[in-house]
Amino acid sequence: METFKVKLNRVLLAYHFFPHYRKGVLEELANEIPIDFLADSSGIDGIKAYQFNDKNRFIDAKCHYFRGLMFQRKIVSLATFGDYDAYIFLANPNHITTWLASVVCKLRGKRVIFWGHGFLSSKKTPKNQLRRYFFSLANSFYTYGYRAKQNAMSLGFPEHSLHVGFNSLDYEHQINFRKDLPPPEQSKTLRIACVSRLTKLCRYDMLLEACALAYMQCGLQIEVDFIGDGPERQSLTEQAISLGIKSRFHGAVYDESAISKLFSAADVTVMPGKIGLTAMHSMMYGTPVISHDDFERQMPEVEAIVPGVTGNLFRYGDVHHLSETLIQSKAQFSDRENVRKNCFRMIDEIYNPKRQVDVMLRALNGEAAENGDDTLNIFKGYKK
Repeated sequence: METFKVKLNRVLLAYHFFPHYRKGVLEELANEIPIDFLADSSGIDGIKAYQFNDKNRFIDAKCHYFRGLMFQRKIVSLATFGDYDAYIFLANPNHITTWLASVVCKLRGKRVIFWGHGFLSSKKTPKNQLRRYFFSLANSFYTYGYRAKQNAMSLGFPEHSLHVGFNSLDYEHQINFRKDLPPPEQSKTLRIACVSRLTKLCRYDMLLEACALAYMQCGLQIEVDFIGDGPERQSLTEQAISLGIKSRFHGAVYDESAISKLFSAADVTVMPGKIGLTAMHSMMYGTPVISHDDFERQMPEVEAIVPGVTGNLFRYGDVHHLSETLIQSKAQFSDRENVRKNCFRMIDEIYNPKRQVDVMLRALNGEAAENGDDTLNIFKGYKK
């Protein structure tokens, strides 16, 4: 990818709030772009807000919610009177003041970039029609995945304005722990990591059923490490005991050194529900990922899963196919050192803050978007 420098004097990035796990990309943006950040300084749903070191570059803007809609008056004020050349807005049509701010920016001749998930499907539904109107307010759209770009193109958006920037975690911090990881141990047991809050949406109950089926079918011994806490912990503990699945519940773990070791020690990370940032976290430490194949119900990070190379996909909602996938994975990923290298490559080349900011610079400068099909091509010609 060609590297650009931003041609603009000042940029505003406006969000409802910046979660702490966006640290890597926020700091990379601050290093590369003359940018100010606007958001509500309060956390949401128990997620801590990122704390900016340079308070002069952060604008605290309170969010107000009413029946699923969000209002943030300060972004309209800054769209009207702010001395910015370009505005980056979170692409959420439920944020009513973003509609207003975007229209004002366009009337003032300011460049508008939308940053978000985009279209989950290419179906011409009423919901997608509303999104079409909203997304058309931007000069360019910066999305997390190639499928969202394809969906947008199917709905009439020009290819050159659709930038695929993927996603990232705190790469520079995590790479230090990755360097110190010991080589993976060989074992006949399939070791599974599950890293997330323990909620019903994760469908870990389905995973435990699949583990029991795998043992019944071929005697595969499985151990599951649950890293995280949540309302389903007690239920999952009882289910694991009932099914005879060896499981360890570590609770919430925030120490990155400990997390890196837990990921690295596993043969696979499994998320029967939708996979998001966990996919990147796992691959950062060299562990392939298994999740389901219904992309309309998935998060964009599922695109990091290249079947047989960085993970696998099972049929959505099919516990028997998940069981088969677990059985296959032991042989499929037996060369753990090679699998590690594949996972590292996915993160080092695509899912990192530098790559995200390089793509954002293209969008800000009005450059034509690249294809964005990197995850489809990174292992092209790869022989297992």
